[in-house]
Amino acid sequence: MLLCYLALLSIAVGWIRGGRLRNFLNYPLRGLPLPIAAFAVEAMFEPFYRLTGWAPAHWLWAAVLLEYALLFIFLFLNRRAVSTWFLAAGTLLNFLVISSNNWRMPVSPDVLSMPELSSFVQRIEAGTLMEYCIAGPSTRFILLGDVIHFDWVPGMSFASAGDFFMAAGVFLLIQAFMKAPVRSSQQVI
Repeated sequence: MLLCYLALLSIAVGWIRGGRLRNFLNYPLRGLPLPIAAFAVEAMFEPFYRLTGWAPAHWLWAAVLLEYALLFIFLFLNRRAVSTWFLAAGTLLNFLVISSNNWRMPVSPDVLSMPELSSFVQRIEAGTLMEYCIAGPSTRFILLGDVIHFDWVPGMSFASAGDFFMAAGVFLLIQAFMKAPVRSSQQVI
């Protein structure tokens, strides 16, 4: 959700600066289907589990590795952009905490005392939201998990440090491609 809010803010800032969304067509972004495929892989976790009934312990690691491999290839292809370095830092931080905690993103235990998030907790406990776990004493890299609380942002509850880096990367990427193209008469030689 943080990425969506920052993307919308970046679009508004881009317009104020004279940029246009249509400039995306001129931006040299390579491998765009890769992050789309990565998010599709994650979206398939629950349907795959329901279809096969296989315990996530048997396949979640492979699905997460595929998801992050697609993201890292995309980031490598676009490594020259400053925004990519922020995206890469956030992706790496999230991968570190997920891979260290049985391929799940740990969520602050504070979520257990929030009635508005009871359905989220129930899905985690039932195993249908298998990409998350409630952080506990054995959680590794807890400070990199979804532990930063946002009670004042609609639709958000917790975010990770990696999410902030990725949000900064998304903001910078949108600013870069919305930037108004320089007209040839304005170019400095």
